[in-house]
Amino acid sequence: MLLFIRVFLILYGLIAIGTGVHAMTGPYDPAIEPMADNSHRFIAAIWASTALGFFYCVWDPSEVMLFRFLMIALFIGGIVRAAALIHYSPTPVIWAVILLELVPTPILWYMHSKLLITGALN
Repeated sequence: MLLFIRVFLILYGLIAIGTGVHAMTGPYDPAIEPMADNSHRFIAAIWASTALGFFYCVWDPSEVMLFRFLMIALFIGGIVRAAALIHYSPTPVIWAVILLELVPTPILWYMHSKLLITGALN
């Protein structure tokens, strides 16, 4: 179970760094309002920074509060993405991202809790 958790934490961390840095360093699009562009880059920086949390939890899986915060943040992000589908038709990539945020996170939370209860994380 711990290996499964660590693999997903590494995956989430790599995704956070990759997509965050890409969004932060992308070219400016004049069709987008400056404030929207600025906000998008700010959120991208925060998202990229969460990679530090994911990688820290790989190193120290007994860090319960950080782990739970990250799982809650991912799950809420998935809910928000799913709710936004009322505005547009999703592509297969959007479906994949939503599923990656909504399905593994409660499973990882459950597995982490089981390992915590049995003392396997200490």
